[in-house]
Amino acid sequence: MKDRARQALHLLALDPIAETKADPNSYGFRVGRSPADAIDQCFRVLCRKGSAEWILKCDIRSCFDQISHQWLLDNVPMETTVLRKWLKTGFIEQGQWYETEVGTPQGGTISPVLMNITLDGLERRLRQNPKFQKQTTAGNKSKVHLVRFADDIVRHEA
Repeated sequence: MKDRARQALHLLALDPIAETKADPNSYGFRVGRSPADAIDQCFRVLCRKGSAEWILKCDIRSCFDQISHQWLLDNVPMETTVLRKWLKTGFIEQGQWYETEVGTPQGGTISPVLMNITLDGLERRLRQNPKFQKQTTAGNKSKVHLVRFADDIVRHEA
């Protein structure tokens, strides 16, 4: 209980920082956002004339389980000693204890924000990729839209 309370306290400090860097079309595990918001955004980018011809739906398999501890320690703006302890806690399955070398704590209060911090920037990088630009009279415009709910991604490409 004490560990969960500590994670909740750190989450109160970390969440506003994460929100300032969050992808605009990220909807999972964010205050004031819901699956309905993600669905609405998909509708908005698909309902127009000339909307995407291609839609790619993906789910990052074992996303929480595969996040690099070193990446988190290098990029999450919080006390690394505390974060390292949470990441290295390990888990018990059928009476057997296992070390954790990658991933975030299963069911950890802070795990969703750590996952979002890890994935944020994906939308921006995709939009900046020259392969996904189209020429318009107003200049270059992205021809791809990314909508993310946690580790589920829908990509629309014109």
